[in-house]
Amino acid sequence: PVRAETGSIAVEKDYRLEADIGYLINTSKSEGSDSTTKENLAANILFQRQKGIWGQELRAEAVSTNDDASDDNVERYLLSGKLLHRSSDTVYQFGKLTAEKDLSSAFDYQLTATVGLGKDILKDDKQSLAVEVGAGYRYSKERYEPRDDIGEAIGTIAAFYQYQINQMVRFNQDLSYEAGSDTQTLRSRTALSADLNQNFAATASYNLKDLRSDSGDSRDSLVSL
Repeated sequence: PVRAETGSIAVEKDYRLEADIGYLINTSKSEGSDSTTKENLAANILFQRQKGIWGQELRAEAVSTNDDASDDNVERYLLSGKLLHRSSDTVYQFGKLTAEKDLSSAFDYQLTATVGLGKDILKDDKQSLAVEVGAGYRYSKERYEPRDDIGEAIGTIAAFYQYQINQMVRFNQDLSYEAGSDTQTLRSRTALSADLNQNFAATASYNLKDLRSDSGDSRDSLVSL
């Protein structure tokens, strides 16, 4: 869950671009056995632009783990686009499209379209809190037989909180809940970030995705440094 933080965009720019990537490869070989390779990839890209009363957001995420010695690998990709319109300093409307592929869930992929209303509950130099409510439609393709197609109306609610601990360090807590008659999804992101200079920052985050569905439940968490 991410909201366009227009207040934190630099004065000389009307956009923000953030990216991070982590990659680890490990090859091991013990006496009398073949070598095994483990690969881990985590990458995120966030682009936000605000011009006048209109804002755009594009987010891409990829998480992958591959172990030659295991069939229980993780592979998750998410792409979302969001259009935002501010009708006042504290109220905005949004439309959002999301595509997700998650091998840890019961679905091969899910496509979601939502529209809704957002409001800035709190915004000052120290902290900010915004909430969103929305409604839309979700299409899901089951991974396992009989591989049914599932279409359902959904309701969404989200909250975004940021606390500026000092000039360099900030804390973020983002939550979202997406509910339909077949599937309910809770997402959480807790992060602590420290600006190293004008272009680089260090971040520690904990991400959780909890999916409850008639097709099968799943729970996935990721700690990233």
